[in-house]
Amino acid sequence: MQYLYSLESYNSSKRNRYSCPKCKKTGVYTRYISNATGEYLPYQYGKCDRLNNCGYHSSPKQRMIDFVIEKTSPKYKKKELKQEYLDKTTYSQMLYRDWDNNYFIDYLCSKLGVKTADKICKDYCLGTGAEGSTIFPYFDEKGNLVIYKTILYDVLTGKRNRQNNNYGKFKYHPNKYPIPLYGIHLIQVYKNRPIAIVESEKTASMMMKYHPYFLWLATGSANMLNPAKLFPIRDREIYLFPDHNQFDYWNKIMDRIKERYIDIDISISRECEIWFENGLIKEGDDIADYYNNKYKFCHFEQRIIEIN
Repeated sequence: MQYLYSLESYNSSKRNRYSCPKCKKTGVYTRYISNATGEYLPYQYGKCDRLNNCGYHSSPKQRMIDFVIEKTSPKYKKKELKQEYLDKTTYSQMLYRDWDNNYFIDYLCSKLGVKTADKICKDYCLGTGAEGSTIFPYFDEKGNLVIYKTILYDVLTGKRNRQNNNYGKFKYHPNKYPIPLYGIHLIQVYKNRPIAIVESEKTASMMMKYHPYFLWLATGSANMLNPAKLFPIRDREIYLFPDHNQFDYWNKIMDRIKERYIDIDISISRECEIWFENGLIKEGDDIADYYNNKYKFCHFEQRIIEIN
């Protein structure tokens, strides 16, 4: 019989024995893990090795009992609140307009043309913040506005302004977590396109022009890719395009995704690693950096041409 959970096997290199929550003795506590994902259960579920002196043991079965008790208790019903989302009417007032001072949109116009920039703005519902910054909204697959991020870019280079700590962070929202994939609201618009997932919102937005064969989504940061985010697109053809230096990390996450969704069609690209080795991109660059280095928009001909 295959069990859903088991006590974690001892690993001397990891030193994976912990402090017992009951007797507080260190190095004697073994935690339960999920056999499907390898993730730990909450800390209270485990077993103390000091059987005679302590004997603490809380199993996954006890976890289910705790859940049922909590679910049926009057206190739980009081705490159970309707899920809240950000007000889309309020956000609509932040949407980009032609007369706005928005450095990223200006960069898009210079690199991809005005018509393409306008299409990207409308698809991803980009907004304008203070000081020329850009607002990237995160809708879920049902179109609810979960959260948004404001980022300040350099108008000439398109690179993030990392000197200003007011930008690049998610705005507080009542749901706290989970945060969906950026652009996932478009899965009903582009139903037949394979899904391409990158790290940054900027990259996803620009790649919609460079490679319109895909629907481009973004995680928001390298460590925000996880199996749960892919649940709404588990039946689609999916490709991961990690930034340079992130291939190994995303490859491990892809293994976890395959364990969670047995029949998922997902692959990962090594292109950024190859381009870096060939001197075509810099350390830490992504797929959009490669195409931005290789192509430019010819405003006279109104099309993208290769840079000689």
